[in-house]
Amino acid sequence: MQGLDSLAQRLQQYKDAGAVFAKWRSPLAIDEANGQPSDFVIEANMLDLARYALICQDVGLVPIVEPDVSMAGTHSLESSLAINTKIQSVLYRALLEHGVFMEGVILKSNIVNPGKQCPVPYSVDEIAQANIDLFRRVMPVAVRSANFLSGGQSLADAAARLSVMNQKKGNLPVNLSFSWSAALQMPLFALCQGSLKLPEMQALYLQELAVASAAATGQHKPQPGEGDHKPPTQ
Repeated sequence: MQGLDSLAQRLQQYKDAGAVFAKWRSPLAIDEANGQPSDFVIEANMLDLARYALICQDVGLVPIVEPDVSMAGTHSLESSLAINTKIQSVLYRALLEHGVFMEGVILKSNIVNPGKQCPVPYSVDEIAQANIDLFRRVMPVAVRSANFLSGGQSLADAAARLSVMNQKKGNLPVNLSFSWSAALQMPLFALCQGSLKLPEMQALYLQELAVASAAATGQHKPQPGEGDHKPPTQ
């Protein structure tokens, strides 16, 4: 419950100052050897997200709910899909049981990926399909917007995966888009190391946004290998 105490009063202050939405992030990690995330961890985190969302809507703000599963680990894509399916199914159940207006919720979640240290290679098509399978299995049709975090992925990989997802989603009635920070920011930081290069940063930022925008409509054409999971070299 930490963070939920007096949340309504704080959100009202933010709304009075002009805010229209809020975001709550629940970080989770996959550690299969130690049984994590456990049922208790999932339930506790998703209940907190549901309570936060209900408080947001009561105040008049749009809640962004963010279950964020880390890419750290050796888990397979199949395990990642199973665990993310469990997490999001508990999230939606909690939202519904708390009386949250589902049409007014925005999902910000991780892209379902194998662990960074996973020894099994996966293609961008396999990764994209796993994400479509997740939404088809558990996402209520009332939730109309899913916006992925980058979570340590490069812009090239995140954009490739998002674009292929949009190409594969068919009649899935949800907008699949992005809410990336590090994937967009890190190349800018690298560019200005040593000195501030505003014109070059502006040009690069526009290029990045064009890539992200195209990915959100399935129009981005990645280079061969972009979006694939490549096992780490020994």
